[in-house]
Amino acid sequence: MRSLLCVWVSLWFLAGSALAQQVSGETIYRERCASCHELADPRIPPRQALQKMPAARILKTLDFGAMMSIAYPLRRTEREAVAGYLGVPDRDAAPQATAFCADRSVKLDSRTNSQWNGWSPTTANTRFQSADAAGLPPDRLSRLKLKWAFGFDGDISAFAQPTILGGYLFVGSAGGVIHALSVENGCTKWLFQAEGPVRSAILAVPLGQRHALLFGDQNGWFYALEAETGRLLWKKKIEDHEAARLTAAPVAFNGNVFVPAASWEETRALNPEYPCCTFRGSVTALRIRDGSLVWKTYMIPEKPKQTGKNRVGTSMFGPSGAGI
Repeated sequence: MRSLLCVWVSLWFLAGSALAQQVSGETIYRERCASCHELADPRIPPRQALQKMPAARILKTLDFGAMMSIAYPLRRTEREAVAGYLGVPDRDAAPQATAFCADRSVKLDSRTNSQWNGWSPTTANTRFQSADAAGLPPDRLSRLKLKWAFGFDGDISAFAQPTILGGYLFVGSAGGVIHALSVENGCTKWLFQAEGPVRSAILAVPLGQRHALLFGDQNGWFYALEAETGRLLWKKKIEDHEAARLTAAPVAFNGNVFVPAASWEETRALNPEYPCCTFRGSVTALRIRDGSLVWKTYMIPEKPKQTGKNRVGTSMFGPSGAGI
């Protein structure tokens, strides 16, 4: 509690209204972090320990790890800067070879009954699986046993919904890694690293002779991967707003994918020096074949305008909100 309170008090006063072109990680650390991490407290990792960690791991901890609730008021560029200042440039270690399947090929047949694709297996969005599709009668539920378990390396939470198609399971992670797993034993077929945490359900759609996996991350990027290989087909930044996040599952129809957008901006409002709020929720339609824009509609048509100032003199804006 002491370490959380200490960092929280420091972050509370982070100025958000006048970011410099080049964010100084050293400055952020000394002004916002050093008061805790320079303490001789066994519960708080000292700077010397942080300097031996990969910057990518520190950033993940700030984004969606143990320090997530503390770092919410920080902008993405500030979190990246302080992680880069503290950590070494090495990326996290790759999974051990034993984690991968002996046969790493993925051969999809979308006609199989064994599937749960996206948020719901039907366009009715009821999240209901029929007995035929489930292959599991009610009287067998009490006899179920654990077949295998899978751990997301380095994460402290698991919040994405898996998509199952044939003999494969596709799921995102808090670490932003997309996993293609065998449903038979949980071994890994392939991995893909996204730009941010992936909370939304992944949607698989036919694309020529292959399939595209469609999903968004919590840094506002939307992706199309080749399901058979994990190869990136394209990715698009859905919103320019730095607090944009994509948490809702996409929906596809007639060669287009529809992407809802929400934001983290309400957490920025914890800082009285943040000019809140300017984000507007939206739905964007993209062509699945190449990610090109079809149309975009904001839930609040009117652009935010200054409406006044708060008690510390920071400008306030509206209308805003209506994230999806």
